[in-house]
Amino acid sequence: MKRNYWIKIIISFVLLALLSGCWDSRDINYRSTPILMGVTKDEDLYHVYLIIPVSVVSEQRNLAKVDGKGATIVDAIEQIKKKIETTIDLEHIGFVVLGEELGREGIGKIINTFMRMRDMPATPTVAFTKEDMDTYIDQMINTFQKVGVPIFGFLEKQTGWEIYSPEVSLWQVYRGIHSYTSDIAVPIISSNENLEMDYFGASVLKNGKIVETLDDLEVLLMNLLNNEENVIKTFITIDETTDVELVEREVEYDYKYNDDEIDLTIKLEFVMIVAEAEDHLDDEDIQKKFEEKVEKDTLQLVKKLQDKHADVLGISNRIRKNYTHNELKNFLNETYPNINVKVEVEAVIENNGKIRNLNNDDFEDWDKQKQD
Repeated sequence: MKRNYWIKIIISFVLLALLSGCWDSRDINYRSTPILMGVTKDEDLYHVYLIIPVSVVSEQRNLAKVDGKGATIVDAIEQIKKKIETTIDLEHIGFVVLGEELGREGIGKIINTFMRMRDMPATPTVAFTKEDMDTYIDQMINTFQKVGVPIFGFLEKQTGWEIYSPEVSLWQVYRGIHSYTSDIAVPIISSNENLEMDYFGASVLKNGKIVETLDDLEVLLMNLLNNEENVIKTFITIDETTDVELVEREVEYDYKYNDDEIDLTIKLEFVMIVAEAEDHLDDEDIQKKFEEKVEKDTLQLVKKLQDKHADVLGISNRIRKNYTHNELKNFLNETYPNINVKVEVEAVIENNGKIRNLNNDDFEDWDKQKQD
């Protein structure tokens, strides 16, 4: 009987412990949740910045900047934690901005550190900035306080910049750095006194280092070749007087092996609308100009990347299954640069955008009614 009694007492204490809630919970008023992290280097020390939302008065939000320096990223973050009374939770960071000079040196170690940190999410959007990090952070905060524009809203889905911006997350950068057959392109940004920020194309990373830069048109072509959905309903300028809007597109990669050589044909099919053009140009003229431009620019982009042994177009990924693990280790340096690439472009104009003549027969009754 006594044995059953003590068993009941022990079970009761265990249940009470389970009902006590989270023992290590902390009130939200004593927590800081950074939304942006900036990382640069000051001589031999890493300089880390955090932008933290702060409540000023009820229903009003402001942004605060805190920073710290350390021999490592973790050390710099620990220095920041010593400066403020609240607990810093990194789980809500949505954006990581790196100084462009770090990209020239190599960011492999930094990205590895982020992926090891248990309180750092793997989903933040990553970008490089061309300007001084302190100036950049201050400008971002000032812009928010003046006009209330959400920080980095231009990098979100369904915004105007996305067609020219290779939105990449932290884990995608990590994957690109350590992949044998693919590299990664990271957007380059800068603050702007009038707008949220300026966009300068993208940096191509190979083994964690910047080896090439793509302009906005090259980024658009990269998104096209990677079958990104966000390039539909995009306007492309053919020449000084002609613009077309992409309505549909299909991309097909056709690989053929000739002994030790690989022949690749990239087939691009477009359906488009003429948005602006000279009246004397007919559909065939516009179609031909568009096909020639896309073919030329695509070949130049492929050649530019092959010369740097960097693949952000997914060319190598599509045939990696045909090679052994050991062969893949040197694929980008030995096989990829020697792939013979041909581009075929076919365009169909769905609407030529011609202005209707109000004096033709179709408008005779309407014109008569207007005169009456």
